Amino acid sequence: MIVNFSLYQELLRESWWLATYYSSELGVSVGIVFRIVAGVFALYSVIIFLKKGESFLTQISGKIGAALLFEGLYLLTYAPSVILGFVYPLAEKQHLWYFEPTPPWLIVFLVAGVACLAMIVTIVPSLFKLRSKIVRHASKSEIIKWSSITGIAYLMFAFWLNYTLTWAATLVYWPERDQPGIEILYNPVAITGFLGTVIGLLFISLSCLKVTLPAVKGRPENVNIRNLGYVILAFGCYFLLMQILYIVAGGYSAQPTAWMEIIGPHNPDLWCVSFIFPGICLIVKSEG
Repeated sequence: MIVNFSLYQELLRESWWLATYYSSELGVSVGIVFRIVAGVFALYSVIIFLKKGESFLTQISGKIGAALLFEGLYLLTYAPSVILGFVYPLAEKQHLWYFEPTPPWLIVFLVAGVACLAMIVTIVPSLFKLRSKIVRHASKSEIIKWSSITGIAYLMFAFWLNYTLTWAATLVYWPERDQPGIEILYNPVAITGFLGTVIGLLFISLSCLKVTLPAVKGRPENVNIRNLGYVILAFGCYFLLMQILYIVAGGYSAQPTAWMEIIGPHNPDLWCVSFIFPGICLIVKSEG
């Protein structure tokens, strides 16, 4: 985008649309760097915790706080995408260029506008609140409380709502991209992915809320560890199932839809498959 700026300037035409378009790419450029940094701090903290135990949590609280800070900054880089999602109908009306083929306004509004806005306004405040509790060495119950709230926010808005809105965008008829609209649900693979997301992921999210509710109320000792393990395992299996469906469907080249683009090549959350392992560990530990 930097090297071909003159080309994009000619395509996008209007200066306000050029600025909106370029700033909307922060999430997949600067934002990804923030998330990498967050991942490094998080991984380091986990390694120290596993090696030396809970007694060292106070010594790595700064690193954990840094991980949460950079994750929050990563999400904030999607703020320009929210703006783009809400002003895109105006750009489409003026026949301004936005990728090729140009998507219907409803798709951009749902995926970039509504979904990103929901993630920012719900997850970022909980992330920063959790960070403040950790770096200020709040009580264990307070940290667990805000960890639970943050986890629920991620499940409900970064995953269930985000992916459900992507499916809603997939059901929009877009013939230039061979997106058939609601008829795609006649496909067994597609309907499995649709129901697994809209209903299955919602069930996982509500189950997590039910299991962690005692922790949210300040009574973490009442959390059923085995049930929490099943929720975490189911969450990891969801991503495994989606990747299997993606492969069976032939990938994005076979079904160039909004859903296939998000769940496959452009998904920054495929690492969530790894939740299978801590889920199994919690189940085994609770039964031992």
